[in-house]
Parts: sequence; structure tokens; C-alpha cells
Amino acid sequence: MSKFGSLALVCADNPGAFFGTVDAQTEGELDAADLAMVNRALVELGYVVVAEELLESDYDGPSRLPWHVQRTSWWHRFFGIFW
Repeated sequence: MSKFGSLALVCADNPGAFFGTVDAQTEGELDAADLAMVNRALVELGYVVVAEELLESDYDGPSRLPWHVQRTSWWHRFFGIFW
């Protein structure tokens, strides 16, 4: 769940463990039926499900990220960073 607004991400493991949904499904780590069920539930709760692949795109807007973040992505903008 996003820190800002009603955005949600569904991933097979920790974010970034796979190159995205298709990769996780190819590896057998994310079942299509389970993914559809979770996506449907999130939409019914008012969330917009965002593909992990899109969140890796560069974000060029304003941010107050720690000095060690070299490249700001949409992941940083809406979901934060892990320590």
C-alpha cells in the first residue's frame, strides 16, 4: 500500500525480487489466479493496482530522499525506501 493515496502493489516476494509480474509468473512464484483475486479485492477496496515494472521508471519531480539514493523512481515517490 502506498504512503500517498490509494495505490497498491502486488509482487511475488519483496519488491524487486523479480523483474516484474511476468517474470514472477514465469518462475512459478506468482499464480495468475491468485494475482487476479488479489487485484480484484484491492480494486473493490478502492485501490489502483500499479505494476511493479512501472514503479521502476525514473521520477524527476521534487523529492526529499536520503543522500545515498542515486536514482529517484516512482517507487521512491509513492512507496518509500527500505533500510
